[in-house]
Parts: sequence; structure tokens; C-alpha cells
Amino acid sequence: MYQQEITRVHRSAFVIAIDQSQSMIENVVFEGETISKAAAVAKITDALIYELILRARRDDGIRDYFDIAILGYADERVYPLIDPNRIFIPVSELYNLKSDSREVIVRRTLPDGTTREHREVRHSWIEPCAKGSTPMYEAFLTIRDLVRDWCAKPQNATSFPPVIFNITDGMYSDCNGAELRAIAEQIESLHTSDGDALLINIHMATGEQRDSVIFPTDAEIDADNYHMRFVADCSSVMPTPFNSLIRSQRGNHLVPPFKAMSFNASLTELIAMLNIGSRSITNLI
Repeated sequence: MYQQEITRVHRSAFVIAIDQSQSMIENVVFEGETISKAAAVAKITDALIYELILRARRDDGIRDYFDIAILGYADERVYPLIDPNRIFIPVSELYNLKSDSREVIVRRTLPDGTTREHREVRHSWIEPCAKGSTPMYEAFLTIRDLVRDWCAKPQNATSFPPVIFNITDGMYSDCNGAELRAIAEQIESLHTSDGDALLINIHMATGEQRDSVIFPTDAEIDADNYHMRFVADCSSVMPTPFNSLIRSQRGNHLVPPFKAMSFNASLTELIAMLNIGSRSITNLI
């Protein structure tokens, strides 16, 4: 399980869903600066998109290893953020739809735990937005249907399973906790022959004093922090094949299982999370 190499014949799918509700106007300290959660979410999304593009780049151009869906949810709506007429977009087309660029110094942690620092041009696709309510249940319904339909296509039957990133502050307005946990479980039950879909929640919190963490153990999830506990409950348990990669990144002393979530993580940690959460991403043909 979770062994299928990602190729142009055996693509994988990535869904990135971002909370754009009014609560995202609150400030957080992200990458050493105080910015709104909306701005931080835009930066995270841009970084995840660009990392996927880098992984798909070859001498002959951007190869279509991935189908990528970028969704926003706010004000009782769920909507595509790249092309209003399409949900899944091939990675090569996504590169050509970038709207802005800037040069930054990037420190990247590789799957083997080593780090590498270099200059690169960062591109922008997402504009910060904060408005209205938080229809997370509706977003999860949309994700469930998208992932189900993608997995049902014959050409995807044996592919590395879809990976979903939901970037949230843990608040929701269109359901109760039990309903949201139930629909999260439905997403996690969708699968290809190579494994179940992975629902990874990126938790953006304000006013929190604890350190950042990726792929926490149950002991690292603060039982007194309702939103953190709830986000963890709506996240996949990382399957056994990922445990060695997580421990090499976080420490061999940690004992699985690990939750597919992060708490106030940096861009470097989130890129490492992407690479671990799609372990075949380094085996592209």
C-alpha cells in the first residue's frame, strides 16, 4: 500500500481547500512576521502549489503527474479559486496560470531529514480573503464527491491515492462536530487500490503559546484546546508506511500512530509535510 509510483499514466490528485471566512482576518505570527491568517493561508497555498510544480519539472517542461484542485470556502459557498469553470487542473496548466512572482531564500527539508537552502522565484496564485461564515461541512461534502469521482475513473484505479489539505482555524458554522467528523470519515474511506485518501488538516491558530508541530502523536494534541482536538479528530491517522519518514523528520523517539495534521507550522515544515504525505512524490517517472 502507498507504493505506486506517480507517472503521467498513473497520476495522483491533490485537493487544497482553504478557509476564507471572516475569522481569517485575525492576525498570526507566520514566518517571523505578523500578518492576517488569510495572508498566511495564501502563502501556504502558493508554497504547496509551487512545490508540486517543482516536483513535476523536467528538462522537457512540466509533466502532468498531478491533478490539482484549489477550493475556497466562505459565506455559505464552496468555489474553485483558479478557474471558475474547472475543479481539477493539470499541474502544467496551473504553472501557466500564475499571477505574480518574487525571489526568496528557501530552506527545504528533504524526505531523508537533510536541509538545503537556495534562492528561488516564488509565484502567486491566491489572493488573501476573509469574509462571511465558514461552511466547512459543505466544503467536506464537495471534497468527498470530487475525490470519489476521481477515484472511480478507470485510469486512476491503481494510482497513489488522493491527498487533501484543508487549511483552517478549526471553526465552522454549518454543522455540529459530529456531522463534520462523520463526513471526514467518509473522505478518509475513499481509496484506490494503492490505499485510502489522506485528509491532512493544517491548523492556523491565534493566541496560542505552544510550539508548532506536524504529524503529532495523541500525547502532543492538547486535550484542553478544543479546536486543536477537533481538527485532529477530523484528520487521517497516518498509515504505517509513513511512520519511518515521519520519525526521521521529527525524531525516532516518537511512537506512532501519527495524526495527519499540523499546528501553526512553518512553510519549511509544511513542505516537509507535503513530501511525507505523498511519499511517492519523489519517485516520479
